Amino acid sequence: MKITRKELMLKSRYNWVQDQFLLPLATVFGDHFIFGRHDGLQVLSLMNKLIEEKDVRYHLPLKIEEMLIFLPEKQLTHLQVRLWLIVNWEKRMVLR
Repeated sequence: MKITRKELMLKSRYNWVQDQFLLPLATVFGDHFIFGRHDGLQVLSLMNKLIEEKDVRYHLPLKIEEMLIFLPEKQLTHLQVRLWLIVNWEKRMVLR
């Protein structure tokens, strides 16, 4: 069961591709591409890949969105971001 744009609570925070020609290309993001934390299609792709690779417990869009706020500022690949989410899944994230 894939996460859709409607399920995102912070959807206004993301940029969304407006060009219909680019849309099919933008939905395929490889593991080694730099993750764009403000690109809505990349966020959805990352979430859905995480669910596919792991299990249903990662089907919590709001938790993933909140965790992405705490993602380190350096440039990370899609694979590195998914691994960061898995490693930090049980940690409590708090704004300082």
